[in-house]
Amino acid sequence: MNLLKNSTIVIIGVVVSNLLAYLFHFLAGRMLGPEEYGEFGALMSLYLLVALPAGALSFGVTKYTAVFNSANELNKIALLRKKIQDNVLIFSAFVLLFTIIFSRIIANFLKITSVVPIIIVGITLVFALLYPINMGVLQGMKKFRQFSLNSIAESFTRVVLLSFFLWLGYGVNGAILAYGLAYFIAFLLVFLYIKEIRKEEARGDELEARAIYRFIVQVLFVNIILQVMLNVPSLIIKHFYSSEFTGYWTAAMNIARISLFVSVAIAQVMFPEIAGEKDQLVKKKIFRNAVLLVLLASSVIAIIFLVIPGIFIQILYGRAYTSAIPILQWLGFVMILFGLLQLWANYLMARIE
Repeated sequence: MNLLKNSTIVIIGVVVSNLLAYLFHFLAGRMLGPEEYGEFGALMSLYLLVALPAGALSFGVTKYTAVFNSANELNKIALLRKKIQDNVLIFSAFVLLFTIIFSRIIANFLKITSVVPIIIVGITLVFALLYPINMGVLQGMKKFRQFSLNSIAESFTRVVLLSFFLWLGYGVNGAILAYGLAYFIAFLLVFLYIKEIRKEEARGDELEARAIYRFIVQVLFVNIILQVMLNVPSLIIKHFYSSEFTGYWTAAMNIARISLFVSVAIAQVMFPEIAGEKDQLVKKKIFRNAVLLVLLASSVIAIIFLVIPGIFIQILYGRAYTSAIPILQWLGFVMILFGLLQLWANYLMARIE
């Protein structure tokens, strides 16, 4: 019952935040047009690949926060958050420098004339790596309501910033910048929900960080495999096909991700429940229930995409994107398998000691 109840809370947050995310892409797709939106889609795929450590950080912070929270060791949660944040700032500075140095090579590969959007992707990465640290604390402490509220705030802020930057005429650069600034604002908002952790920050023991970073590296390896499967096709399509076709692919992929939003929400609840649980039989029961929920939800969504894909394409992107319809019809079924694979990976990572 806890899994279903908490999953419902997170799913509501995920649904609302991703409706706002679709509004973001709806505005970007219509205002930029298929060609510029294709550039934006390729840049977002690049961003998602270089931001892979963000997902690993979130898992690491969530897992050990859940362990410390179950033992009521708030001081260790505070130290964990601070230590990882300090290291992330150093790491992101090096990545930003690397991005700037190789920006021309990356732009040439993606057939983009300016290096500015590539550099903005590097800046966005800094904010994207800070955000999951605080969200991981919320998730690990099982503050699912606050977790959902902050997810909604992040997406709403992104839509507002996008509208503002496109109104100013910044185009693709403004769309990427809106993505990053929304992460930073949402990162700051989390502090409203973790006041008890901030009070503990000055009185703690040293953490054994080696095990934590070993786990983060393991999660990063798994995330690399999953995200390469999901995002590399967009980069390959942008390289070998026209920006217009890439725009169709990006539109279909964004709509197909609805299925993943549901499976990810269920996994976000399952992960801290399993990480903080000692009984192996209970862990397996939680996972079994999560699999049934993901399979049911993703199958229903896939059938809907197969039967009435045009409604989603035209409402969200307009008639200019009707060529994306056959792509969407089959991506829905691909997402069933990917959602189950993602859930299984979450289960294995949650069980790592």
